[in-house]
Amino acid sequence: MKKLIKKWLKKLEEANKESFGSEPLDCCKLGKKANTVQTSKKTSQ
Repeated sequence: MKKLIKKWLKKLEEANKESFGSEPLDCCKLGKKANTVQTSKKTSQ
């Protein structure tokens, strides 16, 4: 059973590399840029 799962995961990994490439997805890059912009919060008094 363990070999079957490992084989399936390997096939899934190869299919993802073909579809998406080896770079991070665009949404991951956008999230990091958005988080770095909001470095300080305004507090109301």
